[in-house]
Amino acid sequence: MTGNIAGLIVLAFLMTHLMGPMVMRAGWLRRHAGVAVVVWAGVVASVVVVLLALTGAMLAWPPGPVHSWVEHLRSCLPGHTHSGELATMTLALVSGGMLLRTLCVGAARARHTIAERQRHHDMVRLVARYPDDPNDVCLIEHPALLVYCLPRRSRPIVMTTGALERLDADELSAVLEHERTHLRRRHHLLLAVVDAVQAALPWSATIRHAREELSRLVEMVADDAAAHRYGHAPVIGALRRLGLGSSPPGGLAATGETRQLLDQRIARLESHEVPGRLSVGAAIALALSPALALVIVAVGLQLSC
Repeated sequence: MTGNIAGLIVLAFLMTHLMGPMVMRAGWLRRHAGVAVVVWAGVVASVVVVLLALTGAMLAWPPGPVHSWVEHLRSCLPGHTHSGELATMTLALVSGGMLLRTLCVGAARARHTIAERQRHHDMVRLVARYPDDPNDVCLIEHPALLVYCLPRRSRPIVMTTGALERLDADELSAVLEHERTHLRRRHHLLLAVVDAVQAALPWSATIRHAREELSRLVEMVADDAAAHRYGHAPVIGALRRLGLGSSPPGGLAATGETRQLLDQRIARLESHEVPGRLSVGAAIALALSPALALVIVAVGLQLSC
């Protein structure tokens, strides 16, 4: 049992602090935005699983509360010294308290995101009008060029009249495809979950890198989908016209929030970069996260008295 916990502590340190920088240095991910999103999501999931497994092991370390429920504490206690009982019980209580606090912080951030999104829905509903075509867009009278999407059942894409008037037909179609890709692939949900995890684990370098990278990568995935359907030129033209802007709470905008990110997206499209075939190393990296999670669960089940 002690060896399992020691191994989980080492693994948790590696995952929460070193895995993120290692994935950042993987050059092949820059050529595969869609694959990179999957890899980063797997990394975040693996970090959460490792920390949950470690906390569970702490709680199950005799004479922790979980151990008493599963292994019948009365039959296990005689094999432990009084000092060992006190130390492990204290460690179990501390671990349980930390887990409870982490869950509360993450849940609070998720509730905040949902509330902000709902407030923005209400504001849009007050000022928007709804054209017959396209039937998934609502229009706001404003000269600014802005197009973004919100996760809701009807009219999820919000557009200003300024954008409608100044984007040509191909650029408008490309921007709408960009936003529809966000909605189809549930990018809002992914970013909301990772944001909640980051709020709960602000000390983790891996989670911090994942949040930053995923914000960039989901935009590139949507750019790729729009370029695949309408060509690179309309997407580039639309990005240049829309320029810089910030997404509303809970929304995803086609604009770039920073000049550096916008320039990166445009340069990537101008290069007509086509993702090549995945290497063996990339395939292994894709399978690593779920395989690691399975190994951790298997190790966690080997809890002996």
